[in-house]
Amino acid sequence: MSEIPASLAPQDLSDIERALLGVLCVGLPPARAAGDDGFRVDHVTARILGLTEGSAEHHLEADRTRVTAAFRAHLREAIASLVARGILADQPAGVPAAAGGFEAGLAIDVVEPDSQPAVLDRYLAQQCMEMLFGLKAVYPYLMERYSASGEVWRRLHAGGDGS
Repeated sequence: MSEIPASLAPQDLSDIERALLGVLCVGLPPARAAGDDGFRVDHVTARILGLTEGSAEHHLEADRTRVTAAFRAHLREAIASLVARGILADQPAGVPAAAGGFEAGLAIDVVEPDSQPAVLDRYLAQQCMEMLFGLKAVYPYLMERYSASGEVWRRLHAGGDGS
């Protein structure tokens, strides 16, 4: 009889892996559909990691929207590590939103596979999100993104472009 491998806990992950999984669990709308690059998974992850380090803009370019090349490379490494452990799955180009986030007829754009991979371990991602919401430095920002996401999803469900 083979042993079942032990489940991972948020503490078993790096800071960037925890932040990314937590952000993916929040349910951000695709940035293009929202009309706001502030919904990009890489941007939100960079802001959260910066907040935990004491500076929200630490991993952002001067425009305060795009992430630095160094952060992007670090994020890609984290994604590759999570994919290798079966926690995330890369999505091929042209796939709508994250796995489980697609509804027929919903006006959404496609995601970049290196920006928003599909979460396979939803339980671990939920634990990471709860851990992020428990951080005083992160809570106001993440709650604002969560709330704003709900507004965008309602607009998309109501008619696509909000008109």
